[in-house]
Amino acid sequence: PICSEYLELMHGEATFLRQRLLARDAKKSYSGSDEMLTANVLEWISLISGVHVAGHAVLRSQITHDAESAQIRPDNPMDGVIKSIFAFGDAMVDEFVTIFVEQIMMERAKLAVYTMRAPFLISEHPHEQHERRGQREKDVKNTLTLSPDLNDSIHVLSVTLKACQTAAAKVDSMDSRTAEMMYFGSQSIENSLSHAVGCKFLDIGLDPMGMCPEIYLEGAKQFCHDVCSFKHLFQHTTLGEGPMERAVAASRLMSLDESPLTALRDALCALISSDTGSEALFISDFAADSRLLQEAESMLNAKGFGSLALEEAVSIINRRC
Repeated sequence: PICSEYLELMHGEATFLRQRLLARDAKKSYSGSDEMLTANVLEWISLISGVHVAGHAVLRSQITHDAESAQIRPDNPMDGVIKSIFAFGDAMVDEFVTIFVEQIMMERAKLAVYTMRAPFLISEHPHEQHERRGQREKDVKNTLTLSPDLNDSIHVLSVTLKACQTAAAKVDSMDSRTAEMMYFGSQSIENSLSHAVGCKFLDIGLDPMGMCPEIYLEGAKQFCHDVCSFKHLFQHTTLGEGPMERAVAASRLMSLDESPLTALRDALCALISSDTGSEALFISDFAADSRLLQEAESMLNAKGFGSLALEEAVSIINRRC
């Protein structure tokens, strides 16, 4: 009963924090002030970490009780309670990240506008771009800057990740056996945000809906710059090669200069004894021979694109103009 009361209390606290997270500032279209957002994120981290520690406390208590009683009940009701506490902590991480990415970043901070426009900008012929823009000087400069549609979303994300690092720094100064557990809130939020935001960019690069039939170098380089700008924010994640890392790999392949791209394409064609002047590569040519498939994947890995499946890489190479 005590654990049930605790979970109910934490659910109420999470509901309150959710309402505060969605509160708007009259001066900003995407969220409250940076100070309000930072404070709210820190409260989410504290709540999530607290539930995680509580789960371990109940688990340790149960282990101690079983050891002292020398009896292990296979149908112990506390097992379900412990699972519920940990599941609730994970659910709060998912809720925060879903609200933050889908409502604050996508809707309010205009990331959705970027995800809709990016495929068309990537597949737009450079001559059409210059003609449409009047060949203004600022459009033909060599120095890449972040796409304007991303200014709000990268700002609100950076504020949130800084709050996570603030929380982690406080844990660093703790001299406690529970200090390691207290990292759970900030690390889980950072890792989940990296995964969720990475998925948005990865969908643009892999183009599963066929919105980007052609890839031109100029638009691809801008996309790569945008993706890498977001990736730079996630320096403290503990994930391996997740969607964000795969999005970076996809954008780098999309934006390869003509010479290295042609060399990679010709090398893949040589594996299947295909005419390097043919119009497209076909994944079926590699899938038919496991040895060729392995060699092609090793080639991609050597070039730094090992996080992409061969089929994904072939699709990008075929779409590059």
